[in-house]
Amino acid sequence: MMMQHLKRLAVFTTLLAIPVSIALAQGGPPWGWRYGPHAYGYSSGAEVDRGKVDAVVKETLSKATKGQNWTTPAGTKRTPIMLDNQVVGQLWEDADLKTLTIGAFWAGPWGVNVELVRDDKVVGMIWVKVL
Repeated sequence: MMMQHLKRLAVFTTLLAIPVSIALAQGGPPWGWRYGPHAYGYSSGAEVDRGKVDAVVKETLSKATKGQNWTTPAGTKRTPIMLDNQVVGQLWEDADLKTLTIGAFWAGPWGVNVELVRDDKVVGMIWVKVL
C-alpha cells in the first residue's frame, strides 16, 4: 500500500515539474534565447526604431576615427573604430567611415549592434546606445 502511494507521488511530482521547468526556462533577463511559436531565436525584448538607429550611427561615424590595424592569429586584418579613445566598432575590410551604409541591426543587453555595409557586403560592426 505504501509503495503505491509513493509511485503516485512520484508520477504527480514528475508531471508537475515539466510545466514548471518550462515556465522557469522562459523567464530570466529581458534579452537572450527564448522559445517562440516557430523556433528558438534571440530576443532583446525591446523594439528599436530604425530611424533612431540610423541617426545615432551616422552621428557616431561622423565623429569616429579608425584605430591601429591589428591581425588576428588566423591572419585576418581588423581595424577598430574609435570614438573618444573607446572602441565602438570594428572593420573587417578597409573602408571609409563616411561612406558606409547601415545594414541589419539587433538590440543586445548593452546596446544595439549594427552591420556596416559597403557595396552590399558587410564590412564591419558598430555598437551604439539608442535611447
